[in-house]
Amino acid sequence: MGGLAERRIECLLVGGHALPVFGVVRQTVDVDCLIAEGSLPGIADVLAREGYAEKERTPNFVRYRHHSAHLMDVDVLLVDQGTFDRMHKESVSSQVGPVAARVPSLPHFIALKLHAIRNNPKREPRDVADIVDLLRANPDAIAASELGELCAKYGPEGIDQKLEGYL
Repeated sequence: MGGLAERRIECLLVGGHALPVFGVVRQTVDVDCLIAEGSLPGIADVLAREGYAEKERTPNFVRYRHHSAHLMDVDVLLVDQGTFDRMHKESVSSQVGPVAARVPSLPHFIALKLHAIRNNPKREPRDVADIVDLLRANPDAIAASELGELCAKYGPEGIDQKLEGYL
């Protein structure tokens, strides 16, 4: 989506397509990105020009679907500008397929997964599996104390014990 660069819209790739940056691969059926909420009009315009239409919206999330069933949905997660700036500052630049992209740091990536579980318990099986795979693939990247702090701040009650049971 070259239109993002032209408009100077910054985004972070999150979800299944960002996992390989940290040594984890899984199948995914959509593209997930995270932006500052003020960037939504710009990204909506870029996606509309590429043939995408809005299909679902909550206060923190917008899903876009292309008219062609051969192209993946694009899920846009919205955060306030301060949160985005902190995450972007610590993000990692990587080549994801043919695209240069930025992905959240590993602690921020895990925090996003924990937050998703807390806000939608149905996501727990997939997101816990992702967190476990991320931690196993990067065993020295996050201290146990930091993981505990992330769980306490962003996750549902008891998630730290569940993760510990898998590690």
